[in-house]
Amino acid sequence: MPRKHQKPLRAKLQPDDPFFQIISDAYAVFDYAKPSSTDVCQKCCMDADIEADFFSAPIAELPLHYLRDWFFAAYDSNGISKGTWGYLLPRVLEVLAADEEAASVGLEVSLNRFATGNPNNWSAEEWRVLDRFQRAYLEREISRDTGYLDDTLCMFALAGWNLDSLFAQVAASPDTKLVERLWNDWCRNCIPGRESVWITAFWESPGYSKAFEFYTSKLLYDRFTELALDDGTEKRLAEKAFAVASVIEQNGYWNAME
Repeated sequence: MPRKHQKPLRAKLQPDDPFFQIISDAYAVFDYAKPSSTDVCQKCCMDADIEADFFSAPIAELPLHYLRDWFFAAYDSNGISKGTWGYLLPRVLEVLAADEEAASVGLEVSLNRFATGNPNNWSAEEWRVLDRFQRAYLEREISRDTGYLDDTLCMFALAGWNLDSLFAQVAASPDTKLVERLWNDWCRNCIPGRESVWITAFWESPGYSKAFEFYTSKLLYDRFTELALDDGTEKRLAEKAFAVASVIEQNGYWNAME
């Protein structure tokens, strides 16, 4: 007997949310036909009642615990079909925009069951929505003090977004904002003297190496050192800039070559 949906529905955006229009456009553009299959392990991995009831509600009303149960299920290593992913995608994006976990194993695997970040897989209209979402989501993560920036970068990279473009978006952030973000990630909760670059274990080669090279680049070191030494920089921010620059200096390959 299929279980009743939980009310009120979790991970739904309100009209005043900054992501509301993007998600509304996603539902309009990714108006895919309801699939005939979940494209994941059947009669094994998913809760039997959830599996039987999975497609009964409109996609915008798919319960969060249903989606999480789907993400828990095993799937073919080659990914799932575009039809199934395109149908689920607007709800997945809404869950992420609502700051909820779609995949309980980690944020990093939320978008990689299909090559979501490859523009060749989508129409021009679909890609515009995905590109807007990616840029808005990354900008939000750069501006906050919870979670880890690297987890977000890894999520988009595993889904097929171009790494150089992702790093360029981060590098374009104001120095003050980027220092705050990296200080929270690398220094805030560390024992003094144990500060370190945070990189998630979910990276796949060569993403891990490229991420580490970006975080420990001479370019970032110079930017943060300049901010730390600027007489106009507020004292607490200067201390954070110096701390982040010190982590970069300790790990930068360029430093070992000098």
